[in-house]
Amino acid sequence: MSLTAATSHPERQQVRSDLQANVQKNLSTLVESCRSVADMCRKVDVNRQQFNKYLVGQHVPSQKILQKISRYFMMEAEDLFRPPAEFKKLYEGYENELPTALRASAQFNHFLPLAKQSADLLEDYLGVYYRYHNSSIYKGRILRSVTCLYRADSMVQYVTVERFPLLDGSGKIGYSFTYHGFCLLLGDRLFLVDFEGKQRNEMTFSILTPQHRRPIRFLFGLVTGVASSSFRQPFSTRMALGLVDKGKIRKHHLRNATVVLPSDQSLPLEVREYMTGDNATIVWGGQD
Repeated sequence: MSLTAATSHPERQQVRSDLQANVQKNLSTLVESCRSVADMCRKVDVNRQQFNKYLVGQHVPSQKILQKISRYFMMEAEDLFRPPAEFKKLYEGYENELPTALRASAQFNHFLPLAKQSADLLEDYLGVYYRYHNSSIYKGRILRSVTCLYRADSMVQYVTVERFPLLDGSGKIGYSFTYHGFCLLLGDRLFLVDFEGKQRNEMTFSILTPQHRRPIRFLFGLVTGVASSSFRQPFSTRMALGLVDKGKIRKHHLRNATVVLPSDQSLPLEVREYMTGDNATIVWGGQD
């Protein structure tokens, strides 16, 4: 939001004055969460004397300064123009959810804008996919799970459901895992990181190459994690996502979540070629 658009028109001058007052009060709210004005200026890297002028309403911060302040406090520059009561509610929400030390982390505050910026770029990729990769539990077989990419809280998030059949040939599901994560588009790659939702003792990390042709059919890349075995070995293997539907996961999608042989005819040809032969190798941590 810019104040420069205001003209001499009385109503617009009043808007300008109100927005300037909002910034002044909202900056005071932020200072209250720091040890002192000097402490905040040092952490945000702004001139203290100039900042004091912002606090008393003599000047409005430039766009560059607004962005510095907002990045540190993990919000958008436009949020600083909100009405003070609305801003305080927004900021206290951040305070309750995130430790102060984490909010102060430059690395963390660089991450959130990247996640938000990715959301629009990933719009075409939203939907339900079958996810294929070599199973770390059922060796020599391919795990076909269900992944849904969706937009929530200004970011692209996803859920993956894995279902493992019993080894007695009955076809019944022995156990199931659900992973929750988020997706970013950086450069020309999709990055996905998630955690297992029930036991909360495992995370996986994936890198995929985006497809530039439309409609999107397949995404190919790598997945890295830790095997759910007594040895808990780290591993990495090839992974493919095949788009099957838009919207949410349905029951008929879950019925296809299982473990299959590489020769299974239900595997798309593109996936079979990518996952079999020399490409079927799993790289295990701890191996020479």
